[in-house]
Amino acid sequence: MVESCDVAGRDRVGFVIPARNPYHPIIAYIAVLPQFRGSGYIDEILAEGTRILQSNDVPPFRASTDLGNVPMARAFTRVGWINFERSIDMTWQ
Repeated sequence: MVESCDVAGRDRVGFVIPARNPYHPIIAYIAVLPQFRGSGYIDEILAEGTRILQSNDVPPFRASTDLGNVPMARAFTRVGWINFERSIDMTWQ
């Protein structure tokens, strides 16, 4: 399910995809549209994804982000998610 988010009377500012992988319920993808970044909308969008997972009575759920994505890691913390691991995405050139 893709949940697009109306925030503070604005048009869509982003979206969240709550899902389940073979192991855990997760936030599969979350985004704030570029023109709305830096305004704190991520908290409301993440809270909506969290609410959707909770309303489906799922066991503890997880999210991860790469180590360099400090703003997203902080958003998870603000909404109450527990930091359970750290990841680093590498590419070869």
